[in-house]
Amino acid sequence: MTRNGSLRITSGYLRGRKIKVAAGLVVRPMRSRVRESLFNSIQDRIEAARVLDVFAGSGALGIEAVSRGARQSVHIEKDPAVLDLLLDNLQALGIEAQCKILEADAYQITQHPAPGGAFQIILIDPPFPDFSGPGSLPWKLAAQLSADEWLEAGGLIVIEHPRREDAESPPLGLKAREGKSYGETGLAIWEKDRADQPS
Repeated sequence: MTRNGSLRITSGYLRGRKIKVAAGLVVRPMRSRVRESLFNSIQDRIEAARVLDVFAGSGALGIEAVSRGARQSVHIEKDPAVLDLLLDNLQALGIEAQCKILEADAYQITQHPAPGGAFQIILIDPPFPDFSGPGSLPWKLAAQLSADEWLEAGGLIVIEHPRREDAESPPLGLKAREGKSYGETGLAIWEKDRADQPS
């Protein structure tokens, strides 16, 4: 993140465009190097995908997905000040028609129907203090979002987590792809079995 409270989209048709991250807000956007590496590794899955950006913050993950060819990004965020920032970013880039913002507590979203149906990619970037060892809230949420209503067969769930905390094993019906680590950050990637693939 740059000193002036902005970060850049790393690739796609919006490459180099800036999005705002307001000073003083409790937002920890995924670092650009981590974001670029992640999206490069799943690029073949992004084209025309519906993407769920959980703990959206500035919207960097969902915006990056749209820039790289995703059909739609749905952003989940509960902080009113951050929601205003997110909307400003979408409007400044002219992509608000491809993006949807839902004001909601991410840990409660599975109590409601999935907006618009199941997703092909779910990106979970929770506050690191939410990780407190095995069974912590982010891992429980990831398991809940693996349900058919939320994640299509063959879909991906990506969880950013502190490197010091081991990635948990995915629930039945998903497999763990090779994890990645960058400094103090780890990425767990779960892939859901395809409909014609035995678990």
